[in-house]
Amino acid sequence: MKKKMIKGLMLLSAAALAFGVGAGTAGAQTINILTDTDTGTTVDGTFFSADPNPSLPSTGTGVFNPFVRVQTNGSGGLQNGFNTDAQNHANFDTKTGTWTHSVLFGSLTTVTMNGNSYYELTLDANQVGPAGSIGNRIDITDLQIYIGSDPNLANPEAVGSGPYGNGFTGTTFTSGAGGLLGLSPVWALDNGTNGDVTVVLQSSICDTPGKCGSGHGDMDLLIPTSLLGSHAPTEYFVFYSEYAVANSGFEEWSVLSAPSQVPEPSTLLLLGSGFLGLAAYRRFRK
Repeated sequence: MKKKMIKGLMLLSAAALAFGVGAGTAGAQTINILTDTDTGTTVDGTFFSADPNPSLPSTGTGVFNPFVRVQTNGSGGLQNGFNTDAQNHANFDTKTGTWTHSVLFGSLTTVTMNGNSYYELTLDANQVGPAGSIGNRIDITDLQIYIGSDPNLANPEAVGSGPYGNGFTGTTFTSGAGGLLGLSPVWALDNGTNGDVTVVLQSSICDTPGKCGSGHGDMDLLIPTSLLGSHAPTEYFVFYSEYAVANSGFEEWSVLSAPSQVPEPSTLLLLGSGFLGLAAYRRFRK
């Protein structure tokens, strides 16, 4: 475990240097989450960390508790969707059922690391390729968050008169106004600070052979709370995810909704304005 912690710090240090964390510059960036020690960070301070399926808790249905699930419709190309109570998804790949539903902002809670507060989301990716293969990878090309009091945000596909009768004029969102019910996202992975970011994820990251599978998660996403701003607890939280390389496996996200606090490791160092505590955070979770 000590070796993994040191390796994680080295990887994050290299990422911070390579991509100019804290420098405020935007450009193209690829974050690779391919092994159980991989981490990455964007210029705006958003962190990605491998979260291999542990033996405890056990994997399986009922453990992960997703709030959104998307799965390609088999036509190829882009796969995308967002959490909603809608039962019609003509433009998107969102799957209906208990695994997709609206979320109130007040139900979100945070983790604290090195004095900084983050919202935590976890992705459970399920590609059909064998573990470790190219076919088992998925490219995350954009993530967006919308927050607002409009009750239509609980069921945005049921309003408006778009070409499919569900309020949208296309199959992708833009980072400007009009992305969702005329709103701009409060946060997006691809933005003026980060530039064009692609996260390449190995969907079957595993640290315990024979103990891995669907139902727990493969990657953690930590977004600084300062990037989302202040919102009333009764406002709706809508999370949009987009994938460029995805096959018939489904992708689902869960969000941290129970109190959690991560102790600050006294031995970790800061590099510029970047944060180097993800390795310790992953160790704490295990």
